[in-house]
Amino acid sequence: MAIASTGHRHGIMAPSMIGIVLSLATLPIHLLVDHQTSIELAGTLIAVIGAIYFGFAIQAGSLRVMLVEGTVANLFIVAGLASFWVSPWIAPVAYALHGVWDWLHHGLEHSRDLVAPRAWYPPFCAAYDWIFAIGLTAIWLA
Repeated sequence: MAIASTGHRHGIMAPSMIGIVLSLATLPIHLLVDHQTSIELAGTLIAVIGAIYFGFAIQAGSLRVMLVEGTVANLFIVAGLASFWVSPWIAPVAYALHGVWDWLHHGLEHSRDLVAPRAWYPPFCAAYDWIFAIGLTAIWLA
C-alpha cells in the first residue's frame, strides 16, 4: 500500500514541480520586456497552450472528443486575442482557467468527451498555468 501511495504521489509531484520550475523560469521574461510586449506574449502563449488538448484529441481520433477539445481550444484562442483587444487581465484569468481544464483531464482513462493525455501532462500543465497566472498578475501589478 505504501508503495502505491508513494508512486501515485510522485506521479503527480514530479510533473507538478517541473511545471512550477518552468513557469518560474519563463516569468522573468515579462520583467525584461515592455508592458505591451508582455501582454502579447501572455496572450499568444495562452492561445497555444489552449490548443494542446486539441492536438491530443486529433491523435485519439474520436470526432466527439475533437469537437469538445476543439471548442475549448477556440475559447482559449479567443481569450488570448481578447487579452490584446479588450483587457490584458483576461490572460491571467485564462491561465487560471486552463489549469482547471488541465485538472479535469487528470486521471482520465476513458471518457466520451475529453481526451486522456499522458498521466504526467495535466499536473505539469496545471502547475505551470496556476503559477504563471499568479506571477503574471504580480508582475503587472508591480
